[in-house]
Amino acid sequence: MAPDYKEIMQKLQARSRKRRDKLAEVFGVSSGRRIGVVLNTQMEVVARRKMNEVRSERSSRKRSRGAEDEEGNDQKLYIGSEIFLKGTQSANPHNDYQQHFVDTGNRPQNYIRDTGIQERFEEYPKLKELIRLKDQQIAEFATPPQYLPGDLHTLELRSTLRTDFDIIYIDPPLEEYERRAPGVYTNKTWNWEEVSTLKIDEIAGNPSFVFLWCGSAEGLDEGRECLRRWGFRRCEDICWIKTNKDKPGNTSYLEPKALFQHTKEHCLMGIKKSPVVLILAV
Repeated sequence: MAPDYKEIMQKLQARSRKRRDKLAEVFGVSSGRRIGVVLNTQMEVVARRKMNEVRSERSSRKRSRGAEDEEGNDQKLYIGSEIFLKGTQSANPHNDYQQHFVDTGNRPQNYIRDTGIQERFEEYPKLKELIRLKDQQIAEFATPPQYLPGDLHTLELRSTLRTDFDIIYIDPPLEEYERRAPGVYTNKTWNWEEVSTLKIDEIAGNPSFVFLWCGSAEGLDEGRECLRRWGFRRCEDICWIKTNKDKPGNTSYLEPKALFQHTKEHCLMGIKKSPVVLILAV
């Protein structure tokens, strides 16, 4: 007999509510819904205290070295990563991100470090220079964006576009997106059978790349089948990990038969390249 997923989820949600209400009593807040504000505030306080302790310890070590520092022999000591974890270790009653999500609704990816492109490569000067050169090339050689209105159900790609493309980007209006957010599309959504009928192989150069957004449900398998049909080999699976900083309580939707909260989207990257044939005549 198949398990009743709805009943399982109701039991888990009831257990979670009891835990939040108990924590609300401990921290002195009015309800379990307010516990996230209290925990996040305490995490910031702990993080600042850890940072001050580390700075004070570094200063005392530098003063004690004296002449060794003047000779340039000062060594950087690893003193732990607590300052980067925002109080999620033993200083906080919730010592893992998963339980913190259950209690507060804040997803673990809300705490990923260096998400800003400007600060991401501060510790890696070579990568930072590579990104700068790449941006310079794009600004100098990229062509302005263009578009062609048309119905892809009937549009003949090859005869209309009359060229081959090195990079093809596909973001179809999938039925999965409409299930998750009804009304997001004003026009008709596409199923995967319709996506697979696109004549992508007729406009793909050799070599070429395709990027296909496929959601996080049935599209993971159907998208791979589309790549094979178009003559591409899947070489990467790019994940967009979503945060919920603005709406931490937005955890009401679950895919059919799913036990875990939806937090990501997948983009399949395919490559098309003819094999190199070597013929030796004797």
